[in-house]
Amino acid sequence: MTNVNLENVGGYMNQLVNHDGLTRLVKLELNRLVPSSREEASRAMYGRVGAYDKSGAAIEAGINSYFSGRKIAN
Repeated sequence: MTNVNLENVGGYMNQLVNHDGLTRLVKLELNRLVPSSREEASRAMYGRVGAYDKSGAAIEAGINSYFSGRKIAN
């Protein structure tokens, strides 16, 4: 478990955000949105939770997890 320290991001936040929890949140949101591509998923998730993930690592991990679990239609 990794905590991400968001010190003065935009001058408003000074709290720890759990990387694993944020990754799970991204995957949950993607399950609700059902994006058709990684690009669409990335745009949606950076728009929704990008302020909480300064490095983008949790968002990318959630997107990778979501798409690795999907069955690809032929």
